[in-house]
Amino acid sequence: MENNSLRITSSSVSDRGLSEKRPENEDSFLELGPSGIYAVADGVGGAQAGEVASQMAVEILAEAFNNLGVGSDAETVMRTAFERANAAIFHMAQDLPQLSNMATTVVALHLAENIATIGHVGDSRLYRVDADGEMHRETADHSVVAEEVRSGRMTEEQAASHPSRNIISRALGAEETVQPDFRTIMLEPGSAFLICSDGITRHVEDGEINGVLNFGGSPADICDYLKRLCFERGAEDNLTAVVIKVARSDRSKAATVDGPSEEQTVAGVREPSRTQPATDTDESVLELDTQPFNSPHDSSLLPVVPALPISESVGSKDLDPASETAELERARSQAADFEMFGEKIKGVTANAVERRPPGRVMPALVSLIIGSLIGLGIYHYLLRPEPSAVQNPSLSEMRSGSIPLTAFEDNRRNVDADPSAYVLRVGPIAQDAEDFYLLGRGFLLAGKYPESNAAFVEARRRLPEADPVNAKVLASDIAVGLAVTNDTTIRSMLETELRGTADRPVNPSPRR
Repeated sequence: MENNSLRITSSSVSDRGLSEKRPENEDSFLELGPSGIYAVADGVGGAQAGEVASQMAVEILAEAFNNLGVGSDAETVMRTAFERANAAIFHMAQDLPQLSNMATTVVALHLAENIATIGHVGDSRLYRVDADGEMHRETADHSVVAEEVRSGRMTEEQAASHPSRNIISRALGAEETVQPDFRTIMLEPGSAFLICSDGITRHVEDGEINGVLNFGGSPADICDYLKRLCFERGAEDNLTAVVIKVARSDRSKAATVDGPSEEQTVAGVREPSRTQPATDTDESVLELDTQPFNSPHDSSLLPVVPALPISESVGSKDLDPASETAELERARSQAADFEMFGEKIKGVTANAVERRPPGRVMPALVSLIIGSLIGLGIYHYLLRPEPSAVQNPSLSEMRSGSIPLTAFEDNRRNVDADPSAYVLRVGPIAQDAEDFYLLGRGFLLAGKYPESNAAFVEARRRLPEADPVNAKVLASDIAVGLAVTNDTTIRSMLETELRGTADRPVNPSPRR
């Protein structure tokens, strides 16, 4: 991609790693050269929940920058995308019990003209090597031990072996609100960026990353090297990396085609499981029930926000400690010949990276989106217990603390009960974002997808005027509705699910 006087190339890699405890890849990444946006998200909450959370984050981020207006401020757009992703993930986790621990880290980079905008939440990282070869870690981990190191209550050496080293203190979707960190820097020719999940940094030291980014290979070479290095050292976690290089544009070479940077990739990379799916007794299931970190008073570990646990065991590094200079030389020599490196680590088979085309949503996400649209309506409308025959007058006036919220929820149930009737009754008089969202929901359940999409688009346009009580819920519900109406695969699965739901008997005791 040509960015004014700069030429930007990029490449990416993602793999589930070698651990049998992690049969699915919960990482997702974003590599959209024409839009100048790159990102990595590391999902939390178990295989299905983690991959859904990370995929939602990168897709909302991609939509924001694909529709970036002329003169828009990149940091403002990125902040809004983070907020919307946080709301969508949080509300879906609240609505679906099987996703109750769902959350994700995210780190994003936007390049435009000579400006680089960086934002992140969690412990996924962004490294930058400048034109002089100096490396800068542009993100500060949002984790319990990292905050203790920054406060001076713990050393880097203590943090590396601390039992709570994998507990993050911020993540998208973990709380109703989130506080991302942002920064803006000048972009210069000769710079290189690495965006990665902790599956990379748990095996590759900062000094080695410095050497890798400086050794002169292409972004694809660097990605290949990092994956090989992690595999050599055990690849105990999902690993994802996006590498971007910035060079001075040579416009005389008009026929030059930048390789992977011209691809528009929104990927939640999933590879076939090497083992059978985890059973209820498998250790990976414990990720859903891990207790939050409670700091003992004598260690002064006081996270700023409630800690979000990630149950992981970190193995020791296979290489003996060495000086930074020796590590850099070793990195350069190993990267010089990948075939020799491949012989050195023979027996390790690197799975092919599977890219998902833009807009393609994997079956697990499809099922969950369908569940979010119809499952909740069926549960709340059909499966809720009958009210007690004895009415308490003193409680009847406490039916709701919010009249707009109660009216919205009642109308949503009315839509699910008889979509066609609701469309006929409300269609001609729809006025605000809530009306058009409910209208779109009715058209969707009635199978009228073009009308549904138009109503959701109008609801999104009117969202700034919506009642604040409903604004966050509307934003996430509208995003889900647009995802369904824009994808024919999801629509066909929705129709199948709706037909199947109508034929299935109602269970008075919903499963959790």
